[in-house]
Amino acid sequence: MDRRRGQPVVTRHEYTLVDVFTDRKFGGNQLAVFHDGAGVSDALMQVGAKELNLTEITFVVRAEHGGDHKIRIYSPTRELPFAGHPTIGTAFVLARGRDATLRLEEQVGTVQVTVRDGFTEMEQPLPTFERVADRDAVAASLALDAADLEPALPIEIGSSGLRFMFVAVKTLDAVRRASPRELAEAAYVFTTHTVEPGSTVHGRMFGQEIAEDPATGSANGPLGAFLVRHGLSDGMRIVSEQGFEMGRPSLLYVRVGGTRDRITSVHVGGRCTIVGGGWLDL
Repeated sequence: MDRRRGQPVVTRHEYTLVDVFTDRKFGGNQLAVFHDGAGVSDALMQVGAKELNLTEITFVVRAEHGGDHKIRIYSPTRELPFAGHPTIGTAFVLARGRDATLRLEEQVGTVQVTVRDGFTEMEQPLPTFERVADRDAVAASLALDAADLEPALPIEIGSSGLRFMFVAVKTLDAVRRASPRELAEAAYVFTTHTVEPGSTVHGRMFGQEIAEDPATGSANGPLGAFLVRHGLSDGMRIVSEQGFEMGRPSLLYVRVGGTRDRITSVHVGGRCTIVGGGWLDL
C-alpha cells in the first residue's frame, strides 16, 4: 500500500505476445509471456489472464527447485499445472533468439525445453491412459454418429498433467462436423486423413473452458503416445495438424521413445513467431 494515499502500489509489467506452433504471424496459438512476475500476487496474475482473455498467459518468476526459471500458467479462469504452448512459447521468448536449454519449473515438475535454430521442443511427463467404454455417448457429445468413430481404435483419456479424451474418427469430414455438447472431458477429435501431405494426423481440441483451441501441446504428447501404443506410428516423427478449422493453422511435431508396451519419453515441439507486446499495470 502507498501509505501517503492509502492506495495499492501499481507496478508496470511488460509482456511479449507470441504465436506458438507456427512459423508465421497470426497462426498457431496466442500466448502472452510476462517477463518478470516477481511481486505479482496470485490474484493479480488471474486478473491479468482474464483481462487479456487469451487461452493462457505465463509469468516468469524465480526458480525454487534448481531450475532456470519457474513459470506460472493462467487461463482466464484458473491456474494450470502444465500446458504445452505456454511452455514452448515461454522458452522461446526467454532464449532471446539464441540456442538454449532451459529447465522450467511448473506444478507438474521441472520440464526441460531446448531451442535450436528457432525450433523449440519440450520433454513432457510420461502420459497415463484410461479407457472410455460408452462410445455412443461420446459420439453424441460431439454431435457425431457412432458410425463416424474409427472402430479399430478405443476412446481413451490421456494425461501428462491435463486430461484429454482422444476420439479417433474415420474422415476429415467427421472432424470438421464435430461440435461439442456438454463434454464430460476436454476432447481431442482426430483422423489419420490430413490436409498437408507430410502430416500424420489432423485434429481439433474442444475444451470445457474454451470452445476450441488452435494448438494444444499438452494434448499432442499423449496423442503421440496413443498413436504408438495402437500401432499407428513408430514414434520417430509425428506431425499433427490443428487449428485449420479456426483459421489459425498449427503444426506440432511429436517424438515418442520406447515401444507399444512401454513408452519411455515424449517430446513435443514447433516453431514460434513474435507478434508484438505490451504491458499491464498490476
